[in-house]
Amino acid sequence: MAVSVTGFGGGHALVFFASAAITGAGFGLCFMGSTSTVTAATRAEGDASIVSGFFAIAYIAVSMPIVVLGVVEPWLGLQAAFSWFGLLVALFALAAGAIAVRTR
Repeated sequence: MAVSVTGFGGGHALVFFASAAITGAGFGLCFMGSTSTVTAATRAEGDASIVSGFFAIAYIAVSMPIVVLGVVEPWLGLQAAFSWFGLLVALFALAAGAIAVRTR
């Protein structure tokens, strides 16, 4: 995320898009892993509503940060809004990682 923000802020399109591709691949792997975990839980519980709830929450989790970014951009400017967005994403990722390590 830091490389994406740096590439965006510095006007380096190649750096920005390369880091966006890496970030997207990481997101895709995480989503695939969480989908398989939810699917396994659904098979064990026999309740298909778990999968539909997972996808509803996943849709909100993916779309709401972008909507908020679009709302705050007029006040902060695009570069500052994207920098804050990157910082918040990094902080949430660190918190999620700490929670994951702690629960094992």
